[in-house]
Amino acid sequence: MNTPMAMGGSGRLETVTNPRDGENRPAILLAGASVRWAAQSLRRGMPNSRVIGLDWFGDSDTRMVCDQFHPFRVGEESQENLAQQIESVANLHAARVIRVGGLQISGGGNSWQQWNRLQAIVCEIAAASDSGEFPVATPLTYQCSAGRCRLAGSNCDDVSAADLIAETSGRGIRWLWKQANSTGGMGIRSVPTSTESILESSDGWLQQRITGRSYGLVAIASANQTRMLGLTVGLHQRFGDRPFVYSGSRGPVSQIGGVGVSEVPWRHLQTLIEQVAKSFSLRGLFNLDFIRDASGRWCLLELNARPSASCEVIERWATDAGWVGPDDSLMRMHLEAIDGGDPATRLNWLSESTDWSSSSTRTQWIKRIVFAGQEGIVDVSTIRKRWRAESITIELADLPPERTRIATSEPILTLLFRVDDRAKKMASAQLRRAIRIVQGELLP
Repeated sequence: MNTPMAMGGSGRLETVTNPRDGENRPAILLAGASVRWAAQSLRRGMPNSRVIGLDWFGDSDTRMVCDQFHPFRVGEESQENLAQQIESVANLHAARVIRVGGLQISGGGNSWQQWNRLQAIVCEIAAASDSGEFPVATPLTYQCSAGRCRLAGSNCDDVSAADLIAETSGRGIRWLWKQANSTGGMGIRSVPTSTESILESSDGWLQQRITGRSYGLVAIASANQTRMLGLTVGLHQRFGDRPFVYSGSRGPVSQIGGVGVSEVPWRHLQTLIEQVAKSFSLRGLFNLDFIRDASGRWCLLELNARPSASCEVIERWATDAGWVGPDDSLMRMHLEAIDGGDPATRLNWLSESTDWSSSSTRTQWIKRIVFAGQEGIVDVSTIRKRWRAESITIELADLPPERTRIATSEPILTLLFRVDDRAKKMASAQLRRAIRIVQGELLP
């Protein structure tokens, strides 16, 4: 994660308190890279809770929805220091800690062991399926440390990372370097055959690069069942040798378009999430990331065992469709599942019998993070004036405080946009205009 100044957080040790704060209400500390959506969802579904926020950015809409807010301290990005800060704030407010996506904390388990277990689950399901019909696989992956690599899940001898890259380059295999304990695509880098320095700098993975489209499957696990909530398309942006920096989500996806291309394999994905939830003892919201290649194979890339950024588009869509009530929310369901409840009984919209031709299922939500093309100062009020003048109806979120300076390639803010299936071209044009305005209104 880059400097906490990225979305407007001051980085100073400070506390923001809203007037509605009451010491007699149960306190819940949301800790993550950005907790804005989680706080809004929790506020709607559990209005009697005292919401405490702790993240890197301290955006104005995050501070507004939280009863109290603390930013992570600048210069203390190690996992140990983050864990200590979370514990300190939780003790200050006698708060229950709920971690959300985009933040790696020590004590979460060995990431190599987790990947090996995830890979083994896929292999076991595939072996038990009829005629090898299970359409999910995992990419070729090597676990690396200090320039040495070992095939994931095997007892093979270590090999030199440089030698492995040189040997496989003649076979057309391209590699990605995935740094351990990184999030949001910031630790994923392309590996040219001549580059060795990144492999020797830290622990991580060499993973075969799969060409295709990125998808995220949002699910929720309770004691009695695990249910899919929706499939989203992952949006990414390239920054130098980092080709997959997360820039948003679009969804839900009902089926994969194209002549001769099959629909989403819901039954197989349901089997997968059930086995993953059981093996990892998951409770609450979680996310699986995939790449779907040209042959229709789904390559499983990652498990995010907590609420992820793509949950927001699923929640907005389900709320619009009336499947999530005005006093309910995904974060409320997340806590209920952790506490042993079964909120999945209220989630009945996604199944093989879902009518994807209805007007409610044809709509989608787009969540798009806008990055700065050059350094400048954000003036949100000027952006709003331009949008009103051009009749742009897109919602702004993750708003930095006025006059915040943003560095090149840092996130400015987030756009949230409802898209009707019958007006995709018009929506795309409006989204492009909105992005140009946001990037163009940065002041020197």
